Amino acid sequence: MPDEALAVHESDVDGVRLLEVFGELDLATAPRLCARLDAARGERVRRVVVDLTGVDFIDSTGLRALMGASTELRHAGGKLAVALLPGGGVARLFDVTGIRESLRTFDTQGEALASLTVLPA
Repeated sequence: MPDEALAVHESDVDGVRLLEVFGELDLATAPRLCARLDAARGERVRRVVVDLTGVDFIDSTGLRALMGASTELRHAGGKLAVALLPGGGVARLFDVTGIRESLRTFDTQGEALASLTVLPA
């Protein structure tokens, strides 16, 4: 599968690292997302949103990458949130596998970002 099967756009929004993922997240492409997540942790980023609303397909490798990143961020005092297209195939896979029990998931990128945005006192 060519690299074009996955695109990751990275930005910072109100102190939250946003990774917008497009295409297919599978055995061939998950290492690209993992590299971005590892780089964010290396930069001491503690709040990360992975927006999967543009993902057409995800397999167990993609799920494992997200779980690993969530666990590592949590151990470092951080948090990971995931945005999923409601009713889409990716959301159905999250439901069937029960992964929503372990990952913070939201229906929109905005909701995921808001869940991690620190409001001024």
